[in-house]
Amino acid sequence: MFTPTGYKLFQKCELQWYFKNIVADGRVKNDAFRKEVTILSKLDTIEAWRGKIVDDVVSRLLVNAINKKFPIDKAYLLKEADQLFDSQLEYAAFQKYREPDRRYSQDKDFAALVNYEFGIECSELALNNARNDIHFALNNLLADREFIAYLQSAKFLASQRSLHYLFSGMPVSSKPDLIVFFDNAPPHIIDWKVHTFGIHTYDEQLLSYAIALYKVSKTKPHIDFPANLGRYQIYDYKLTEYQLLHPDRIRRDYEVTKEKLEGLNDKMSKGVIQMYMKGCHKKYGDANPENFETTYYIENCHNCSFKKICKSKDYEKI
Repeated sequence: MFTPTGYKLFQKCELQWYFKNIVADGRVKNDAFRKEVTILSKLDTIEAWRGKIVDDVVSRLLVNAINKKFPIDKAYLLKEADQLFDSQLEYAAFQKYREPDRRYSQDKDFAALVNYEFGIECSELALNNARNDIHFALNNLLADREFIAYLQSAKFLASQRSLHYLFSGMPVSSKPDLIVFFDNAPPHIIDWKVHTFGIHTYDEQLLSYAIALYKVSKTKPHIDFPANLGRYQIYDYKLTEYQLLHPDRIRRDYEVTKEKLEGLNDKMSKGVIQMYMKGCHKKYGDANPENFETTYYIENCHNCSFKKICKSKDYEKI
């Protein structure tokens, strides 16, 4: 399965992609190596974890409230965020993900942090900063009354919806943070970002979501997608990157252009060929780990959860 974010990881470190996408599998029970890789694949930095909590509160609670025309209760959302923070922190600190027969999916308390797994200091200051960032991000969004009213004017909000299509014969999957549908307007794709610096732009990522939505709208739209979706061209789509930690540059809007589409199409074609040649389409047992190279840049290894496996090179004995 080709994904735009997966290809970025593949470019960063092929072996890391291999561990995360071919070896890791939460359904495996009797293979100690694959179970270990599955656990390691779920480790997050504190920064990534705080972003997931914000995504969860926005996607699961705020979007649901808007879809159901409920009033938005900021105190409730912040309280839920705090409860998630506390329960997930306990889960990660006590490494409950290593308990026998523990299931990872559909567990809202699940969290696994690099710090606790590898004995890296997890200071009170770092945790307090993470909690404060979560509050700051949610407060920023809820204070943007014009934007909230815009979302409330929509026909339907689709949050974290997987979109699948074929590109050059290879399955492609994308999952936009939010798709805003209207009765008489083109869809609007929104990507939440909870980044400390927020200096990078994500127009290419949003463009890949637009392509996925357009392909799905022309082939097999989801049953709850508006019936008028197919009437719009991809150039009509609206794309927005929302930097939740940066009120000074909180929203970045992007246009879909022919030049950008051609550029991304070329990049995806190249990526599909590269990944196919390496055996990324193969299942575990058929794919050869020796085909996947490690990163050339040591800084990419700093937060990698597979360091101990990568260094050993004797994968099956881990």
